[in-house]
Amino acid sequence: KTKLDLLITSPPYVTSYEYADLHQLSALWLGFAEDYRTLRRGSIGSLYNDFNFQNEVKRLNKTGSRVVFSLFDKDKSQAKAVAKYYLDMQEIVEKVSQIVSPAGMSIFVIGDTEYKSVRIENAKHLVESLFVSGYNKVYATKRKISNKILTPYRDSIGRFTTDSTGRCVYSEEFIIVGQK
Repeated sequence: KTKLDLLITSPPYVTSYEYADLHQLSALWLGFAEDYRTLRRGSIGSLYNDFNFQNEVKRLNKTGSRVVFSLFDKDKSQAKAVAKYYLDMQEIVEKVSQIVSPAGMSIFVIGDTEYKSVRIENAKHLVESLFVSGYNKVYATKRKISNKILTPYRDSIGRFTTDSTGRCVYSEEFIIVGQK
C-alpha cells in the first residue's frame, strides 16, 4: 500500500457541536451517507456511539485522564463526552501513524477550550497522542483566530452566545506538526 508523505487535518473540537448533526445535510446530499444515524456512528467523539465509560476511561493518556477527571465532578455527562472524544482522537492518531510514510509528517489544526472552569487541553492531548503513536518530533505553534464565523462566546452556564460580554472561547488554535 502507498503511504502518505503529508497528512493535514483539522479534527472537530470537543464540547462544541455534534459534528454529524452539523454536516448531515451535505453528507446525505453528496452521497457520503445513506442515513444520518450512520453518519453519527462514525463521527469523532459522538455520544451516539456505544461507549462504556468505566471500561474505556482506562485507555486515556495522562493528559486526557487528568482533563476528564477534573471535569467529572462538575458535569459527568460532559466528562464522558470529553473521554469519548479523546479516545477517538487517540485511535485516529494511531491510524494516521500507520498511513504516513516513515519520513512523513502529520499536521493538525486544533483548539483548546474551557468548560465550567476546566481547561479542555485538546492540543496537549494530541501532542501526547502523537508521541505515544511513534512520532519522534512534534512541534506546536499557536495562532490567533480572527474572522470566525461561529460565535466564540459562552454564557455563564457554558452555552454558546452571540453576546460579546460572555466568556471568549476558541480565540486561538494550535498548529501541531508530527514528524516520524
